[in-house]
Order: sequence, then C-alpha cells, then structure tokens
Amino acid sequence: MRFVAVDNLEPGMILARKIINRNVVSMLQKGVVLTDTNIARLKTNGYLGAYITDSISADIIIGETISEKTFEEGIAAVEDADVGRIIDVARDMVEDISELDRISVDMLDLRSFDDYTYHHSVNVAVYALAVAAKMELPEEKIQETAVAALCHDLGKTKIDPAIINKKGRLNDDEFEEIRRHPQYSYDMLYDNNLISSNVRQAVICHHENENGSGYPNGKEGDEIPLAAKIIHAVDVYDALTSRRAYKEPYAPVDALEYIIGGQGILFDRKVVETMLEVIPAYPPGMDVILSNGERGVVAAHTKNAARPVIRIFPDGREVDLSKNEGYSSVFITSSGLLVQESKDVEVLNEDRSDDNRKKRIVVVDDSSISRGQTQSALFGDYEITTLESAVACLNYIKAKGAPDLIIMDIEMPMLDGVTAVEKLRGMIGNDTKIVFLTAVADRDTVIRCKKAGAVDYILKPVNPVYLRERVSIALDKNLER
Repeated sequence: MRFVAVDNLEPGMILARKIINRNVVSMLQKGVVLTDTNIARLKTNGYLGAYITDSISADIIIGETISEKTFEEGIAAVEDADVGRIIDVARDMVEDISELDRISVDMLDLRSFDDYTYHHSVNVAVYALAVAAKMELPEEKIQETAVAALCHDLGKTKIDPAIINKKGRLNDDEFEEIRRHPQYSYDMLYDNNLISSNVRQAVICHHENENGSGYPNGKEGDEIPLAAKIIHAVDVYDALTSRRAYKEPYAPVDALEYIIGGQGILFDRKVVETMLEVIPAYPPGMDVILSNGERGVVAAHTKNAARPVIRIFPDGREVDLSKNEGYSSVFITSSGLLVQESKDVEVLNEDRSDDNRKKRIVVVDDSSISRGQTQSALFGDYEITTLESAVACLNYIKAKGAPDLIIMDIEMPMLDGVTAVEKLRGMIGNDTKIVFLTAVADRDTVIRCKKAGAVDYILKPVNPVYLRERVSIALDKNLER
C-alpha cells in the first residue's frame, strides 16, 4: 500500500486501509473504489490523504503500532471522557506495542477536522507509548504515560468551541483561556481514584518547557516529569503534522526538524533522540520526489533515516539511497504531503492574521555567517535588516523607528545583546518583540533573557525550520487548539 495526498487521489483508486472517523462510515471502508464524490468529501472534511493499493505498492506492508480496534475504542473513550474506558484502552495499547518485533510508528494520519481533538489524543498516546517503550521504562510507567497522553487534552472540552475553532487571531483573553486547558484537564481527573498522582502531574505539565518558558507553572528541567516531557514532544509533533481548517500540515521530516531544533530549550534531549528512533522521517508508503526528478514510494527503512529504500515509478525498481553509489548525491526533495511554507503553519501559534503587511525584523549579530544563516532562514516572509553590532541597532532604531521583532545575539563586543535591549526598551516600548540568539542555554542565560523581556531565545547555529516557527510564535500570539 502507499499513502496518496488528498490532492493526488484519483477516481478508481482502491482504499487499502479504513479511514477512522466516528461520524462518517460509508465510503471509508477498506476496499472501497474511490469516486469523484468520495474524494471531494475527503477534501471537504480535511483529510490529509488515504492509503491505496496498486500494482507498484501491493507488497509494501505497513505495520500497525496498535490495532485498528484499539484505536477506535480510544477515540470513543476520549470523546466520552470515560476515564475507566481510557485506562482499559491504555492497557490494550501497552499490550499491542509489547508484541511488536520493532517499535516504529509508520502509519500516517487519516483523521479529519471533525474528530481532530479526540483522534489527536489517541495519536499522541501511540507516539508517547512508542517513545516510552523504546526508552525501556518500567511497564507501570509506560501504562501511566499512555493514560496521561489519552487524558492530556480533556480540559479543552471546558473551553468554548468557538475559541478552539476560531480561524482568526486569538485575543489576549482567548489566549489565556486556551492556556488553562492543562489545569482544566488536571481538575477533571483530580477526584478520580482510578488516576494516580503521576498521571495527573504528567497531564498538568505537558506544556512545560525545558527552559522554564512553558505553562501553566513555568517548571523546568528535572522539575518536569518524564511522562510529561514525552507527551509534550509528541504532542507538538502530531499537531505539526496535522491539517486543520486554518493551517496545512508539515511533512514528518520537517516536523522532526522543528523538534530537533527545540532540544534543550522546549524538549528533553533524550526524548528527542528516542523520537528519532521510532518516528521515521519518511514513513514506508509515502510518495516522494527525488532531486534527479524521479518519483517513487518509500519501500523500507534503512539505518539512515533520511535515505530510505525508494521504489521508483513507473518500473518499480528499488534504490537504497543509503547504499546505491549511483544515487550518492541524490536526495529527497519533497514527500507526498504538501510542501510547506513557514508562514502558513504554526503549531503553537498559528498565523491567522488579516494583516498582509510584511513584518519588519532586525537581525543583530557580529558574526557574518550567523547573520547570513538567520536571514536565509527567514527570507521571503519578512522585511529583514541585518546589523553587525548593538550600537548599529541603537542608531538604526533612532533613524527608522521600532521594528516588529529584533533578533539579537547575546555575546557581542562593545555592547552585549542583553545590555543593548535594556537600553532599547525606552526607545521601542513593549510592542517590539525580542528574541535572543545564544550559543549557550544555561540557567543564567535564561534568567538574563527573561529579565530583559525576551519572548524567546534560540540556540546557535540556528535550525532554519525551528527558527521560522519560533519567529512566527513571537510575532503572532495564537495558540494551538
């Protein structure tokens, strides 16, 4: 079987796997022959695509991490907020994954807008289970991680659906209401004697960041339970790779790039390392385009996650990108999902602004290489000015006025970035956002950045995917739903 993006589905294709949706049953069963009407409904409901079977992919087998029956039962239990059933589903999920010879979450998502919240919770539980099992945690801890993952967003049922589904930018009150959902989830579980304190702590901490910049309590590092660290990372990954009414999905490889860029800042390094072992950058069955213009489908993993085995269209010959000498300089340029532009997708802060004006960004860094990397990562989406010193930045703002965002290196000669920002505050006020660039992420650096009123800091050398999304977050305060 292979996964075909919804825009590439054609009448006559045969579904190789049922599309799970509690609200729509007809047309979604395995073996259905797609029609124009079927495909239109899939598009309308927001599906990423569908698994189909054809001659070139008939023998590509994509294993299930958990059974289809368990997945459907999980969606129903989360939707009904039935904690007893959730615990039973978590137990079944742990049993399913314990029977696998190799832990890898290969199946791409088949959810729609309609059941996103519930489907998302089960997806997060699958990813979290895979990570926890790969980390060889005790079975009790794996079970608790699964329960917490299934329950992590229950609190969103307490929030007005109009806020959850709002297509425009969130105002401050709406933003703060969304940020209360971990507490709401915790409160819903508090008096339930079936739920352990470990599960409740994982639920309330699933949006805490390694550097203390998360919510609701600003915990950091070892203060955050491991289960919460796992759920946090896979929660962001699943949100990034999801299509919503107001955003397009990231391809898995780009979502993983974002997660990698956030190591030590947002996410625990060991958790990220384990994610990369169990979540493939290019899942089997995914259509790809190679840099030499050839098209194909991923047939199998290799030890190099970025260079899988590709079955080439139309003749079906297989090429192992990790070994084939004739393809040593060939790489995957795009996968079967939409090629993503950074301005269209933001998991934590989706950009739904009606303001079409390009935001002005000033990049201040004494390293010409670093300035070039930052400018290249943001090129096209913003009006960018690069300056080589904090003194030049002060002079620029006196002449040109305050930009929307300043990206400031901390370690610079003459005037360091933090001191410069302290001097700038009187000139720019609080409307201009500050993001620091730093080569170190120790506690003292974090404290200095916070005291200077920075909204974020990014480690050098910059990861382009991570940088683009953090800049989007800094400029547009809209939170995930």
